[in-house]
Amino acid sequence: MRLAPILAKEDYENLRSYMLDLVVRQALPPLHGGRPNWKEIGATCLLSGEGLKAARREGRHAFEAIMRWVALAAKAKEAPAPTPAPAPVVTKTIIRPVGMRTLSANTNRRAPEAQASRMQKPMMAGAKPAQTMVQKKAASR
Repeated sequence: MRLAPILAKEDYENLRSYMLDLVVRQALPPLHGGRPNWKEIGATCLLSGEGLKAARREGRHAFEAIMRWVALAAKAKEAPAPTPAPAPVVTKTIIRPVGMRTLSANTNRRAPEAQASRMQKPMMAGAKPAQTMVQKKAASR
């Protein structure tokens, strides 16, 4: 915008299209010592002597903005995309009404009474059951 009233129409259109091309290609302008090389820019855009002086004075900010934007875009490309953290494993709590028991998935279990009666039975049919400590103490008295 600053360049339009200062430059000749042809110089303005050439410089404008050159700057837009830099933006589209995401390329830096030719540099000399870290700053835009105005001799090369003037030769590329076919700027007149007066047009080059005016572009150098007023176009400096535009070229510096393009350089900042290209550098920022390059940093964004270099930085790896953040990998999403794995979602934490959440255990599902089972909510039951009070007083309700869950049934075991194992249907082969014996009832508690069956286990107690089994312990009372002798292992071999003709053998006597082993004496308990209480019975041994009572027999020794």
